[in-house]
Amino acid sequence: MFPDQLFVKTYGIMKCDEYDFLNFERLSVNKKITNKVITKRELMSHIKVELTLLIRCKRKIKDELEKNHKVEDFNVIKFLCDQVFVMFHKMHELFSVEEDILSPFIKFCQEDVSYIDSDNLSCLLDAVSRIPNNQNMWVQLIKLILNLDGFDMQLSDHRDKLFNAFTKGVLALKDSLPLWKILIRHLRYKSPEVVEVLFKEATKGTKYFYDENISLAFRPRYLEWCLEFKGIDATRELFNDLKTLKPACHRLYLVMIAIEREEPNYEFDTIRKLFEEVTTLCGRDNVGVWIDYMRFEQENGNKRLNHKIIYNAVFKVKRELLGTLYEQHHSLEKEFWTALGKEVIVIDD
Repeated sequence: MFPDQLFVKTYGIMKCDEYDFLNFERLSVNKKITNKVITKRELMSHIKVELTLLIRCKRKIKDELEKNHKVEDFNVIKFLCDQVFVMFHKMHELFSVEEDILSPFIKFCQEDVSYIDSDNLSCLLDAVSRIPNNQNMWVQLIKLILNLDGFDMQLSDHRDKLFNAFTKGVLALKDSLPLWKILIRHLRYKSPEVVEVLFKEATKGTKYFYDENISLAFRPRYLEWCLEFKGIDATRELFNDLKTLKPACHRLYLVMIAIEREEPNYEFDTIRKLFEEVTTLCGRDNVGVWIDYMRFEQENGNKRLNHKIIYNAVFKVKRELLGTLYEQHHSLEKEFWTALGKEVIVIDD
């Protein structure tokens, strides 16, 4: 007698003739699979039947527990999960598994992570790998691995599974940025040493991988992480390393400027030097760095330097950006005079 038979009889999930028909269908499906005469539609239909029974059993267990009743589940959930996994394995072996099948199946796995073993994970990884450049599938798979029961980065087996899937996903996708974000966010406080390796690979690339967009996206993030975990001295050293990477990243400079300005008694010349570098490297295509530089001098430094900054900007930025430069500079000047007017003290005679 199967575990689900005991459960459905005990709790009245199915009538006897209904369960007998289910078992007959199971035997028929298995026979067709063995003889390789089953159709994809038949197999998918049977998977849905098993899933429906699984959902009904889970709902019954939940209802009984909410009533504070003792539940004898006869391992029915594990048994039915195994049934579904076996059918999915067969689906993967015999047919192509498209996204409309694979995506719901991964979601099903996320709800029953305690029953996923290495074989199931390998099957999922292979199935996802066969769908070209599908970002959503890889994101779901990485999230599934991270949410496995007892997942521990300190265990080499778990770590290997995660990075095997992550590496394959990065190499398979045209845009793997979401995978990097998920992994770094999840491991940020759990495994700082692993996160640092990820940041290095994201910003500088590896022997097999380099993506300019990912490098640009993670340079400022790496800097912020370094400040949090290693302090200001290490952050300055890292900045000097990252700023040598090409192409230059204006956000890297802006983050470093913000970090330096948070330091007690920061030096104006340090900030000016950073602004000079970023406007030289990125000022041709980026009006914002010039405006930020002028705003800094206007609010904190030497307002008279703004004439020099706008003069340099006019000769540096692309011609098609001059209108934007003039407009934003005018708004900044107006903002300054408005603020200055509020500070004027009127003395009555």
